[in-house]
Amino acid sequence: MSHRYPALWHAMNAVACIHRDFIANSTPITMSRMQDSPQVRLALQQWNKSIQSLQELLSGQVLTKFDRLVILSVCILFITMSSLQGRLWQAFVHINGGLKLIHQWKLADRGEDKRDEDLDLDVLLVLFTQLDSQARPYLPSLSNNLQWTDKQIILSSSTHPFKSLLEAYVALEVHFNRMMQVFTNNSIYINGPDAGMQIERQQCLLGLTEWDTRLDKYLGITPQLEDERSLKVLFARRRLAQVALSMDLEKGELAHDDFVEDYAYMLNLMGDILEDPMNSLDSQPKNIYRVQKMSFHLETITTEPLFLIALRCREPTIRRQAIRLLRQYPRREGICEGMAALNIAERVMEIEEECLTSPDYACVRGKWICENHRVKWLQFFLVHDRQARTVVHTREDLLHGRLGREIVTTYW
Repeated sequence: MSHRYPALWHAMNAVACIHRDFIANSTPITMSRMQDSPQVRLALQQWNKSIQSLQELLSGQVLTKFDRLVILSVCILFITMSSLQGRLWQAFVHINGGLKLIHQWKLADRGEDKRDEDLDLDVLLVLFTQLDSQARPYLPSLSNNLQWTDKQIILSSSTHPFKSLLEAYVALEVHFNRMMQVFTNNSIYINGPDAGMQIERQQCLLGLTEWDTRLDKYLGITPQLEDERSLKVLFARRRLAQVALSMDLEKGELAHDDFVEDYAYMLNLMGDILEDPMNSLDSQPKNIYRVQKMSFHLETITTEPLFLIALRCREPTIRRQAIRLLRQYPRREGICEGMAALNIAERVMEIEEECLTSPDYACVRGKWICENHRVKWLQFFLVHDRQARTVVHTREDLLHGRLGREIVTTYW
């Protein structure tokens, strides 16, 4: 197929060159890589050829559905190339462009009957929806420049069982993305939830309950499921959404203490997916395993869940094991950088644990970490293409109108 579409062919070659440089680069993952090498120069040549061919395709005859799938696939390859190089701004541009094309072409509007090319589209929908969810925390500081689309993929309501795990995956990511759009509103963290936000949360929960029913029916009629790993990824993603949507926001950060068992469940799933040999709930692991080489995955698997566990679960063993997994299995998933997530999580834990040595009168209620010292709000900004700035605010900072503390991370 790639030989029929030069834009796809050259984009694949460009990504292959950059991926080879990403995997073979000997620069320690604690340092920033040089951005010039024979592979990078060759990739740039192929990328320019792909753009030229893509422009010819877009300006030609009426596009077939297959043409459109190819164009979106090229867009995904451009995102991959940008992410592999740590160029977040470029990745955001391509994500936004792909989302706008999906809505412009109405590719998410489908009935019950599906053809083979719809399976390819399902994969693309999963990827674009996940990438949109990953980009959401940055949008308050970016949307004016990018004119990010706020259109949502709307799935038709159904009580029928899913026909495949892939179909379930698409539906779950759409629900997850809707949830992320709800929680991207910064006023939640400053003024608390309003009535409109509570209604949106309830609608998200109802959609996920319908999803549960359809998945249960699918698993009930599927005699033996071979892809257990994909099912574990789904379960972790589903539980993450359940925690976010079910907690009592009036409790603030203390609400996370009600979900320690859920965080432990997700941590165990992450250990299984990573094939980690250690007991994920062992508070004093006896063996130290070597840190793995940096790896890249386009889909969201473990980095985002581990980051959120390390950020929001204050139970010491679970939190430290999530940080250990982030450190031991450095990965970049989509535009989510594992080493940046590790740096932020470690710094947040350090800030919060300052209360452990504070005078008793400085702390208020809260198990493990007192309420005032808990980080309540994180703001994400792009400093430039390969560097991000995170500003963390504790509850105490917000109460006293203090500026948050900054964490600057550079992409490997």
